[in-house]
Amino acid sequence: MDRLIAIALQLGLADGFDYPVGPPDGAGYYDAQPFGGGHAHLGSDWNGVRGGDSDLGDPVFAVADGRVSDTGDHGGGWGNVVRVVHLVRDDDGPRVVESLYAHLERIDVRVGERVARGRQVGTIGTAGGVYRAHLHFELRAALGRPLGGGYGPPDAQVDPTAFIDAHRPRVSPRTSR
Repeated sequence: MDRLIAIALQLGLADGFDYPVGPPDGAGYYDAQPFGGGHAHLGSDWNGVRGGDSDLGDPVFAVADGRVSDTGDHGGGWGNVVRVVHLVRDDDGPRVVESLYAHLERIDVRVGERVARGRQVGTIGTAGGVYRAHLHFELRAALGRPLGGGYGPPDAQVDPTAFIDAHRPRVSPRTSR
């Protein structure tokens, strides 16, 4: 945990958040299983509007400026995962949040790497064939929590869509693809 706090202190303030697919606004994708709901889903499951596995291999982008804190194959229902730490300013001042990108087919970043909003971090996958292609995306208000199960009572997870909508960029979208 101390390593994650040190990472957060080295970050510059994120200048806004975009969606992790079809940036900046999720164009070409839909949230097939939003946060919460009857299944107590702890993230958003992004699918391509073309249906089926047509989005397999599509790019996944960092939602904001940050630093990669974890990458790797976590097995089970998670598959390849990337976690990025971001420093944001809210009404109460600066705080850190973590974005989590799961079920990736490919990881395109390394631990410790700084990423800009719009930088490709990986591609949509199937968690090694466990699911149909989609991106499971979470935002967490605390760093370094265990992955958990993706469903149940929140353990620092926040509604990703509500958070992104409340933290839209004040400048034009950037890309460094």
